[in-house]
Amino acid sequence: MMPISSKRIHVLATAVLLAAATSAAAAPVFTINPGKNNGLLSKAGKAFEASALNGFSSNRIAHTGQGNQYTSDGYIVFNGFSLNSMPVSTALSRVNLDYGLYATFHQSFHCDGMLAPGVRCQPTALTLDLYADPDNDNSYTVATLASAARVGAKGAQILLASANAMLAGVAGLDSMGGAFENVSMSWLLSAAGKEYFAGGKPFYGIANAAFNNTSQGLQCDAAKCKGARVIAITSETGILDFQQKVPEPGGLALLGIGLMGMGLVRRRLSAIADGSSG
Repeated sequence: MMPISSKRIHVLATAVLLAAATSAAAAPVFTINPGKNNGLLSKAGKAFEASALNGFSSNRIAHTGQGNQYTSDGYIVFNGFSLNSMPVSTALSRVNLDYGLYATFHQSFHCDGMLAPGVRCQPTALTLDLYADPDNDNSYTVATLASAARVGAKGAQILLASANAMLAGVAGLDSMGGAFENVSMSWLLSAAGKEYFAGGKPFYGIANAAFNNTSQGLQCDAAKCKGARVIAITSETGILDFQQKVPEPGGLALLGIGLMGMGLVRRRLSAIADGSSG
Protein backbone atom coordinates (compact mmCIF):
# COMPACT_ATOMS: atom_id res chain seq x y z
CA MET A 1 0.00 0.00 0.00
CA MET A 2 1.28 3.50 -0.87
CA PRO A 3 2.37 5.40 2.26
CA ILE A 4 0.23 8.39 3.19
CA SER A 5 2.47 11.27 4.26
CA SER A 6 1.43 13.75 6.92
CA LYS A 7 2.22 16.49 4.40
CA ARG A 8 -0.32 15.01 1.98
CA ILE A 9 -2.91 14.84 4.76
CA HIS A 10 -2.26 18.49 5.57
CA VAL A 11 -2.65 19.50 1.91
CA LEU A 12 -5.93 17.59 1.59
CA ALA A 13 -7.32 19.13 4.77
CA THR A 14 -6.28 22.62 3.66
CA ALA A 15 -7.96 22.11 0.28
CA VAL A 16 -11.21 21.08 1.97
CA LEU A 17 -11.15 24.11 4.29
CA LEU A 18 -10.36 26.50 1.43
CA ALA A 19 -13.20 25.05 -0.64
CA ALA A 20 -15.60 25.51 2.26
CA ALA A 21 -14.41 29.07 2.84
CA THR A 22 -14.79 29.92 -0.85
CA SER A 23 -18.31 28.51 -0.91
CA ALA A 24 -19.30 30.45 2.22
CA ALA A 25 -17.87 33.71 0.89
CA ALA A 26 -19.82 33.72 -2.38
CA ALA A 27 -22.90 35.93 -2.21
CA PRO A 28 -25.95 33.98 -3.42
CA VAL A 29 -27.66 34.95 -6.66
CA PHE A 30 -31.28 36.09 -6.57
CA THR A 31 -33.87 37.12 -9.16
CA ILE A 32 -35.46 40.57 -9.39
CA ASN A 33 -38.77 40.97 -11.23
CA PRO A 34 -39.70 44.69 -11.11
CA GLY A 35 -42.50 44.31 -13.65
CA LYS A 36 -44.86 42.51 -11.26
CA ASN A 37 -46.11 44.21 -8.08
CA ASN A 38 -49.73 44.50 -9.25
CA GLY A 39 -48.73 46.73 -12.13
CA LEU A 40 -47.26 49.49 -9.94
CA LEU A 41 -43.84 48.87 -11.49
CA SER A 42 -45.17 47.35 -14.70
CA LYS A 43 -43.08 49.62 -16.93
CA ALA A 44 -39.90 48.61 -15.15
CA GLY A 45 -38.82 45.82 -17.46
CA LYS A 46 -38.05 42.11 -17.39
CA ALA A 47 -36.67 39.84 -14.67
CA PHE A 48 -32.91 39.65 -14.17
CA GLU A 49 -30.38 38.05 -11.82
CA ALA A 50 -28.18 39.85 -9.29
CA SER A 51 -26.10 39.09 -6.21
CA ALA A 52 -26.05 42.55 -4.56
CA LEU A 53 -27.64 45.99 -4.43
CA ASN A 54 -25.30 48.98 -4.68
CA GLY A 55 -25.99 52.46 -3.39
CA PHE A 56 -25.03 55.54 -1.43
CA SER A 57 -26.15 56.71 1.99
CA SER A 58 -26.44 59.80 4.17
CA ASN A 59 -27.15 59.82 7.90
CA ARG A 60 -26.73 61.84 11.06
CA ILE A 61 -25.11 60.27 14.12
CA ALA A 62 -25.88 61.91 17.47
CA HIS A 63 -24.82 61.24 21.06
CA THR A 64 -27.74 60.25 23.27
CA GLY A 65 -26.43 62.06 26.36
CA GLN A 66 -25.71 58.77 28.13
CA GLY A 67 -22.28 57.14 28.28
CA ASN A 68 -20.86 56.33 24.85
CA GLN A 69 -24.25 55.71 23.28
CA TYR A 70 -25.16 57.08 19.84
CA THR A 71 -28.09 56.87 17.44
CA SER A 72 -28.15 57.25 13.67
CA ASP A 73 -30.96 58.09 11.24
CA GLY A 74 -30.66 58.18 7.48
CA TYR A 75 -31.37 56.76 4.07
CA ILE A 76 -29.76 54.60 1.38
CA VAL A 77 -30.47 55.34 -2.28
CA PHE A 78 -29.77 52.26 -4.41
CA ASN A 79 -28.51 53.17 -7.85
CA GLY A 80 -28.05 49.70 -9.28
CA PHE A 81 -27.39 46.00 -8.94
CA SER A 82 -24.34 43.82 -9.45
CA LEU A 83 -23.93 40.16 -10.33
CA ASN A 84 -20.77 38.47 -9.05
CA SER A 85 -19.03 41.85 -8.68
CA MET A 86 -19.98 43.00 -12.19
CA PRO A 87 -22.58 45.77 -12.67
CA VAL A 88 -26.01 44.90 -14.01
CA SER A 89 -26.87 47.28 -16.84
CA THR A 90 -29.26 50.06 -15.85
CA ALA A 91 -31.00 49.43 -19.17
CA LEU A 92 -31.86 45.99 -17.77
CA SER A 93 -32.54 46.79 -14.11
CA ARG A 94 -34.34 50.12 -14.90
CA VAL A 95 -33.42 51.44 -11.41
CA ASN A 96 -33.29 55.25 -11.43
CA LEU A 97 -34.84 55.20 -14.89
CA ASP A 98 -38.36 53.87 -14.48
CA TYR A 99 -38.48 53.68 -10.69
CA GLY A 100 -36.44 54.52 -7.60
CA LEU A 101 -35.22 52.17 -4.88
CA TYR A 102 -34.30 53.37 -1.40
CA ALA A 103 -34.25 52.49 2.30
CA THR A 104 -34.70 54.48 5.50
CA PHE A 105 -33.14 53.32 8.77
CA HIS A 106 -32.62 54.01 12.47
CA GLN A 107 -29.71 52.55 14.45
CA SER A 108 -28.27 52.53 17.96
CA PHE A 109 -24.57 52.15 18.80
CA HIS A 110 -22.42 51.56 21.85
CA CYS A 111 -18.83 52.75 21.38
CA ASP A 112 -15.63 52.09 23.31
CA GLY A 113 -15.33 55.83 23.91
CA MET A 114 -16.56 59.12 22.51
CA LEU A 115 -16.46 58.94 18.71
CA ALA A 116 -13.02 59.58 17.23
CA PRO A 117 -10.77 57.94 14.62
CA GLY A 118 -9.84 54.49 15.90
CA VAL A 119 -12.78 54.17 18.33
CA ARG A 120 -14.70 50.95 17.75
CA CYS A 121 -18.51 50.93 17.93
CA GLN A 122 -20.94 48.04 18.28
CA PRO A 123 -24.34 48.47 16.56
CA THR A 124 -26.93 47.33 19.10
CA ALA A 125 -30.28 47.86 17.35
CA LEU A 126 -31.51 48.57 13.85
CA THR A 127 -34.75 49.06 11.94
CA LEU A 128 -34.72 49.45 8.16
CA ASP A 129 -37.43 49.64 5.51
CA LEU A 130 -36.79 49.17 1.78
CA TYR A 131 -39.12 50.99 -0.64
CA ALA A 132 -39.73 51.35 -4.36
CA ASP A 133 -40.61 54.80 -5.69
CA PRO A 134 -42.79 53.95 -8.73
CA ASP A 135 -42.43 57.32 -10.45
CA ASN A 136 -38.79 57.90 -9.48
CA ASP A 137 -39.62 61.44 -8.37
CA ASN A 138 -38.59 61.50 -4.70
CA SER A 139 -36.10 64.07 -3.42
CA TYR A 140 -33.23 63.36 -1.02
CA THR A 141 -31.59 65.84 1.36
CA VAL A 142 -28.24 64.90 2.88
CA ALA A 143 -27.64 65.13 6.61
CA THR A 144 -26.05 68.16 8.25
CA LEU A 145 -24.80 68.70 11.80
CA ALA A 146 -28.08 70.47 12.52
CA SER A 147 -30.59 68.23 10.73
CA ALA A 148 -31.16 64.60 9.77
CA ALA A 149 -31.05 63.19 6.26
CA ARG A 150 -34.51 63.39 4.70
CA VAL A 151 -36.50 61.62 2.00
CA GLY A 152 -39.11 63.75 0.26
CA ALA A 153 -41.52 61.04 -0.82
CA LYS A 154 -43.96 61.91 -3.61
CA GLY A 155 -47.00 59.78 -4.31
CA ALA A 156 -47.46 56.14 -3.34
CA GLN A 157 -44.38 54.26 -2.10
CA ILE A 158 -44.16 50.47 -2.19
CA LEU A 159 -42.76 48.75 0.92
CA LEU A 160 -40.64 45.81 -0.29
CA ALA A 161 -38.81 44.57 2.81
CA SER A 162 -38.02 45.35 6.44
CA ALA A 163 -35.32 44.56 8.97
CA ASN A 164 -36.04 44.77 12.68
CA ALA A 165 -33.25 42.75 14.30
CA MET A 166 -29.52 43.41 14.50
CA LEU A 167 -27.58 40.14 14.25
CA ALA A 168 -23.96 41.33 14.17
CA GLY A 169 -22.04 44.46 13.31
CA VAL A 170 -19.05 46.74 13.73
CA ALA A 171 -18.68 50.45 12.95
CA GLY A 172 -16.48 53.45 13.59
CA LEU A 173 -14.15 56.05 12.15
CA ASP A 174 -10.94 54.82 10.55
CA SER A 175 -7.48 56.31 11.01
CA MET A 176 -7.95 58.55 7.95
CA GLY A 177 -11.19 60.01 9.27
CA GLY A 178 -13.62 58.07 7.12
CA ALA A 179 -16.70 56.30 8.51
CA PHE A 180 -17.34 52.58 8.05
CA GLU A 181 -19.92 49.97 9.02
CA ASN A 182 -20.47 46.27 8.44
CA VAL A 183 -23.73 44.82 9.69
CA SER A 184 -25.90 41.71 9.38
CA MET A 185 -29.63 42.08 9.98
CA SER A 186 -32.89 40.20 9.66
CA TRP A 187 -34.68 40.45 6.30
CA LEU A 188 -38.43 40.05 5.84
CA LEU A 189 -40.22 40.62 2.53
CA SER A 190 -43.63 42.24 2.22
CA ALA A 191 -46.25 40.84 -0.17
CA ALA A 192 -45.00 43.23 -2.86
CA GLY A 193 -41.42 42.35 -1.96
CA LYS A 194 -42.07 38.68 -2.62
CA GLU A 195 -43.01 39.61 -6.17
CA TYR A 196 -40.06 41.97 -6.61
CA PHE A 197 -37.50 39.56 -5.09
CA ALA A 198 -38.77 36.67 -7.19
CA GLY A 199 -36.10 34.10 -6.24
CA GLY A 200 -34.76 32.21 -4.43
CA LYS A 201 -37.73 30.80 -2.72
CA PRO A 202 -37.96 31.13 0.20
CA PHE A 203 -35.91 34.30 0.03
CA TYR A 204 -32.87 34.76 2.23
CA GLY A 205 -33.51 35.64 5.86
CA ILE A 206 -30.39 37.74 6.45
CA ALA A 207 -29.14 40.90 4.74
CA ASN A 208 -25.51 42.06 4.99
CA ALA A 209 -24.56 45.72 4.48
CA ALA A 210 -21.13 47.31 4.18
CA PHE A 211 -20.66 51.09 3.80
CA ASN A 212 -17.57 53.29 3.78
CA ASN A 213 -16.43 56.79 2.79
CA THR A 214 -13.52 59.21 2.92
CA SER A 215 -13.02 62.02 5.40
CA GLN A 216 -14.48 64.38 2.80
CA GLY A 217 -17.82 62.58 3.08
CA LEU A 218 -18.55 63.60 6.66
CA GLN A 219 -18.72 66.58 9.03
CA CYS A 220 -18.04 66.54 12.78
CA ASP A 221 -18.78 68.96 15.59
CA ALA A 222 -15.24 68.44 16.92
CA ALA A 223 -11.82 69.13 15.41
CA LYS A 224 -10.59 66.08 13.45
CA CYS A 225 -13.70 64.26 14.78
CA LYS A 226 -12.00 63.63 18.15
CA GLY A 227 -14.68 63.24 20.82
CA ALA A 228 -17.46 64.03 18.37
CA ARG A 229 -21.01 64.23 19.69
CA VAL A 230 -22.61 64.81 16.27
CA ILE A 231 -21.45 63.52 12.88
CA ALA A 232 -23.17 64.14 9.56
CA ILE A 233 -22.29 61.61 6.88
CA THR A 234 -23.03 63.35 3.60
CA SER A 235 -21.83 60.64 1.23
CA GLU A 236 -21.17 56.97 1.93
CA THR A 237 -21.09 54.20 -0.66
CA GLY A 238 -21.84 50.56 -0.05
CA ILE A 239 -23.36 47.23 -0.89
CA LEU A 240 -26.20 45.03 0.36
CA ASP A 241 -26.31 41.27 -0.19
CA PHE A 242 -28.03 38.27 1.37
CA GLN A 243 -27.49 34.89 2.97
CA GLN A 244 -29.45 32.07 4.54
CA LYS A 245 -30.37 31.99 8.20
CA VAL A 246 -27.66 31.68 10.86
CA PRO A 247 -27.19 27.98 11.76
CA GLU A 248 -29.05 26.82 14.85
CA PRO A 249 -26.89 26.00 17.92
CA GLY A 250 -27.51 22.32 17.24
CA GLY A 251 -26.15 22.73 13.73
CA LEU A 252 -23.06 24.46 15.07
CA ALA A 253 -22.59 21.61 17.54
CA LEU A 254 -22.78 19.08 14.70
CA LEU A 255 -20.20 21.10 12.80
CA GLY A 256 -17.93 20.96 15.84
CA ILE A 257 -18.40 17.19 16.09
CA GLY A 258 -17.60 16.89 12.39
CA LEU A 259 -14.38 18.88 12.76
CA MET A 260 -13.42 16.80 15.78
CA GLY A 261 -14.04 13.67 13.73
CA MET A 262 -11.78 15.00 10.98
CA GLY A 263 -9.06 15.43 13.61
CA LEU A 264 -9.45 11.82 14.72
CA VAL A 265 -9.30 10.61 11.12
CA ARG A 266 -6.16 12.66 10.54
CA ARG A 267 -4.46 11.13 13.59
CA ARG A 268 -5.38 7.63 12.47
CA LEU A 269 -4.11 8.29 8.92
CA SER A 270 -0.89 9.71 10.36
CA ALA A 271 -0.46 6.55 12.44
CA ILE A 272 -0.99 4.41 9.33
CA ALA A 273 1.53 6.51 7.44
CA ASP A 274 4.09 6.16 10.22
CA GLY A 275 3.56 2.38 10.29
CA SER A 276 3.97 2.11 6.52
CA SER A 277 7.23 4.02 6.54
CA GLY A 278 8.75 2.03 9.48
